[in-house]
Amino acid sequence: MKRLIFIVGLLVIFLQAFGQDTTRYVWNPVTSNWDYISQVNAVNDSTINYGTNNTVSNDTLNGAIGHGNIVNTDRSMALGYYNTTSTANNLLIGSFTESDATYNMTIGRGLSAVSRLKNSRYGSIGLGFFATEPVMYVQSGYELGETYTADIGGVSIGGPELDTLTALQINEHLTGDAFFLKCKKWVSNTLTDVFTVDYDGDATLSGTFTADSIICTHTPTIYQAAGDTSNYHTPVKIGDMFVDTSADETYISVGSSRGDWVKLNWIWPVFGLVAIRRRRI
Repeated sequence: MKRLIFIVGLLVIFLQAFGQDTTRYVWNPVTSNWDYISQVNAVNDSTINYGTNNTVSNDTLNGAIGHGNIVNTDRSMALGYYNTTSTANNLLIGSFTESDATYNMTIGRGLSAVSRLKNSRYGSIGLGFFATEPVMYVQSGYELGETYTADIGGVSIGGPELDTLTALQINEHLTGDAFFLKCKKWVSNTLTDVFTVDYDGDATLSGTFTADSIICTHTPTIYQAAGDTSNYHTPVKIGDMFVDTSADETYISVGSSRGDWVKLNWIWPVFGLVAIRRRRI
């Protein structure tokens, strides 16, 4: 019996010496205690797993730091808590984030472990906070075989090349989308176009401009209302125009004060008298 106990003891020692140890203690800065951790999966030399309740696959070049992260692929990293990915070459930073496409970086926070901030676009950086879909994507739009050729870095969206010293450049999408720029609004829970610019060599605007929607320091601003200028506010600058739609009268501003509206119906006769006097002279 003693001999059997001795042999079993030797086997335990050999297993601990040559087997892969999947348990350890890790310092928890929140509780100021050493937490006992048991790995769910085996750990390779190139796999990092620091924290509690993380699940990291036994593939190489991946890892998790934090709590409750799940990395079931290789060459991916999750930092924070309750982040998850099953696709390769991803970096998740924050909480409740997810990626189901490759070569992504997802930063922010989702709603919960069930409703995660999910980045599903290949080769992009997705940013969001308390959302299930990133509110902003930064995507290079590179095609296979293309390389970055800029001399000085900046942000390039939609194309591989960036002009020297350019801070922000938005290029035509490589797939040939119909619009270069499109603004939308929610109408009855549906996104509707309100402003678009075609990308065909010249800008084509579509949509509706309403009163007060265009104010420029170089061109006149035209206002309209059913009544005289007392029904409207102060002109912004000299040369602004106001149309009284009920009396069919037009005013022009000679200043930027409330009383600086002058009726054009009174100005044209003055212009006529001046022209007649000039002819006589």
